[in-house]
Amino acid sequence: MSRRRKPRARQSASKRYAPKPGPTDVYVREFVSARTGREERYRNIGEHPLTLAHARGKISDEQFAAGEEVRRMYELRALSGRDSTLMTPRSGGAGPGIPISEAQLGAARRLARLRSRLKDRDWIIVEKFCGEGWSMAEAVRAATLCHPSGVLYRVQEALDELVTACGGRIVKSA
Repeated sequence: MSRRRKPRARQSASKRYAPKPGPTDVYVREFVSARTGREERYRNIGEHPLTLAHARGKISDEQFAAGEEVRRMYELRALSGRDSTLMTPRSGGAGPGIPISEAQLGAARRLARLRSRLKDRDWIIVEKFCGEGWSMAEAVRAATLCHPSGVLYRVQEALDELVTACGGRIVKSA
């Protein structure tokens, strides 16, 4: 006499493994595969993808330092040093008269120098992933429609090129 099991109610993987957010965590569902766009996971958007990749061991310390330098330059380039509520439009000008600081100019120049040393597709990946905080798959998808080696390998390859372009002299800021 054979015993039959009751069929289990199937739970989708996204519901079964969904993380429980903490007080400052915000999770979103994102696609992981650049090739098919079907695999998905949850990502904490409260943390930068570069930091998460390093914490998960997906990128090396050297790659993280180079990416963190690009991230710092992007943030520095965007800072105005003034409160936006205090800005008043100039009479006859196109916009508010906000002086650009030397630090902002220096960051923009360093980014332009790095961009000239990298291939276009590598720069797109570095810019989107490190500077703008896109996920790995989205950054690779922005650079190329399909990469046969996979997303992680392509991001690591672009970060290696960034380390080479920086000359291996990444200075950690205190």
